[in-house]
Amino acid sequence: MNKEPLYAGSFYPADPDELNRLLDSYKEPDKVKYKSKAIIVPHAAYMYSGHCAMTAYQCFEPSENIFIIAPSHNEMFTNIAMPEYTYFDTPLGSVEVNNRLIKELAAKYPCIVSNVPFEREYAIEIQLPFLQNILFPQKQNAMDFVKNLKKIGRKLRIVPILVGKCDYHLIADIISEYWETSSFIISSDLSHFYDQNTCRQIDNYTAAIIETGKIDCFQKEQACGLIGIRGLIEFANNNDASMIRTEMYNSGDIDKETERVVGYGSWFLYPYSKNHYIEQYYKNYIFNIVRDSILHAINQEKFIPEHVPPVMFEYGASFVTIKIDGKLRGCVGSIYPTKPLIMDLVDNAKNAGFLDSRFIPLTIDELEHIEISVSILSLLENIKFKDEKDLLSKIYPYGIIISEHDNRAVYLPSVWEQLPDKEIFLNSLKEKAGLPPTYFSKTFEAYKFTTVDMEETP
Repeated sequence: MNKEPLYAGSFYPADPDELNRLLDSYKEPDKVKYKSKAIIVPHAAYMYSGHCAMTAYQCFEPSENIFIIAPSHNEMFTNIAMPEYTYFDTPLGSVEVNNRLIKELAAKYPCIVSNVPFEREYAIEIQLPFLQNILFPQKQNAMDFVKNLKKIGRKLRIVPILVGKCDYHLIADIISEYWETSSFIISSDLSHFYDQNTCRQIDNYTAAIIETGKIDCFQKEQACGLIGIRGLIEFANNNDASMIRTEMYNSGDIDKETERVVGYGSWFLYPYSKNHYIEQYYKNYIFNIVRDSILHAINQEKFIPEHVPPVMFEYGASFVTIKIDGKLRGCVGSIYPTKPLIMDLVDNAKNAGFLDSRFIPLTIDELEHIEISVSILSLLENIKFKDEKDLLSKIYPYGIIISEHDNRAVYLPSVWEQLPDKEIFLNSLKEKAGLPPTYFSKTFEAYKFTTVDMEETP
């Protein structure tokens, strides 16, 4: 039994050649840095969200089974629903459903198996031409699909899941159970029908939650596919992974209608921290930005970075250190992520060069001699301790912040190279905060963090 395409000709072109040309027009191959087995993508009409979705699909790594998890927009039910269809059809051909795996899931998890919730649903259908375009660029029918399996050496099947009234832990459990043999597409738009400024505020907040993993801060109005998003982030949190943004905008940016807009965003799962990703793929970009910021500042020019990678719009905290002949010439940084990382780097570079009160501003003659290093901070973690001895046992090898009323100071992890003794390290940090080295109290607070440290290579 095949599911016919209901939204071809409205949400996306019905002509296969036109459809492929449109999808190809969204691609930016030179921006693909990493291939991931899990993505979050929007599901609006292609004229609105097609480009946003493709930025994540280009980073998508298909597995034997491709789960597509989407909200149910038309039918009410509890937990999840899966179909009885054998294929989902689109103008580009047929996509096989893994009915065997659906039966296995139905035996393990609370669900319904029925075609009814899928009959008018678009959040699954919208994703299929992207998969076909990425994996099989030419139109194919069901028989062609089977024949093409020999060419690619493996079988690709979808597992469509619609989410009703459901605990997000159910989605996290399914992802965890089938991660080794499967890939996952979470289908969701962001905020709906606010004015454009409100939409941007809500979607920026949503993005911050996705990117920091603080899923308990979510509200249902933030995204229609919120349960699927929370399930994937729960899985990421449990596996020390992170979500990397590939694009975010809203419908008002496309059609200029700003009164009732819908937000769109795309992300992929990365198996390490966001800062690790930035170090791996954007180190040279960061040092170009830092040097450009210093150069513009010395010429008293305003610096606005161009061609900023979406991940750099994620909030972040950084330190920029400048040395000449190995000697410190300026160091300024941020402890808390209060702005997009790109702006934090621009501001800290300028301030390290010209507003560090310990040094006179850089001169033009010094520019060719400066040595730059950058540290990007993780989120802060409060250190729980009983007494000073307990605190000393927990501070190495982290960056440490201490706080006592209005007295505060921070040392980066690199300071351990100069102060390897824990007691000397902590006492020095107290003195930096304006406290006696022997000071301690019940209101004393401490926080730890890690850094990704980068040095500019000649």
